[in-house]
Amino acid sequence: WVFAEDAVAKILEKLNKLPLRLSDVFEKIYQGIATSKDDVYFLYNCEVLNNTVKGFSKQVNRIVEIEQGLVKPLLKGEDVHRFKQLPRERFVIFPYKIENEKAILYSECELQSLFPKGYAYLKECEPILRGREKGRLQSDIFWYRYIYPKSLTCFNQEKLVAPEISIGGNFVYDINGEFYHTTTVYGYIIKDNSEFNYCAMLNIMNSQILWWYLKHTGTVLANGYFRYKPTYLKDFPLPLINKSEMEKLSSLNQHDKTSDRFIGLLFGLDDNDIDFVSRT
Repeated sequence: WVFAEDAVAKILEKLNKLPLRLSDVFEKIYQGIATSKDDVYFLYNCEVLNNTVKGFSKQVNRIVEIEQGLVKPLLKGEDVHRFKQLPRERFVIFPYKIENEKAILYSECELQSLFPKGYAYLKECEPILRGREKGRLQSDIFWYRYIYPKSLTCFNQEKLVAPEISIGGNFVYDINGEFYHTTTVYGYIIKDNSEFNYCAMLNIMNSQILWWYLKHTGTVLANGYFRYKPTYLKDFPLPLINKSEMEKLSSLNQHDKTSDRFIGLLFGLDDNDIDFVSRT
């Protein structure tokens, strides 16, 4: 135990001498949509037909059909796994338009005109939506809005996504900014002026070294799960990397165990350190 404790302290000391931190790379790490009534806004077991989406609504207990322009593909924590393609089984009704980097709520007239199927469904659920938060929206003309509209302009852009609670890194690259997500998933957006790119950061975030770091500095939950929260990740150390190293890091195959050795060497660890990290 003493030897293990010394080895952990030694590696953490090496890492903490690195010049950068995760917060130097990511412009924003944000949680997903909080609708305050998911049973209305979330559609399950969806299929896209022509320009509409058909999916099951838990609120009305049946399949409903909504115009595709009013919904977005939705991820929950259980949907996001490294090496796996992001699924399109869930959609969320998104009654906003993004203009000039701002989320603007559609007016009720616009909803009725542009999305008559979606409007009819929301109108059916109007009493439920008005009754949210102890009737907070009873007199609100925008009774169909999200009560907590945070980070709504972040989803439709290039990003990494990962579940908040995870065993090991489960980061996935949403290259086209197609997916929206719930509060159980975080989105990670890289700064425009960062020398790190998304492929490089994907490999770092899924690496053994970051998982090891989190296990020794974060908060453990039941059954070996940890929280991948910004509070725990923002101080994760990063090295300065030259162009050739960045190219190799960006092209690593995450299925290949030698990838973690290459990353460990970039982080200034020796073979003994890397072996210890892989075992603990």
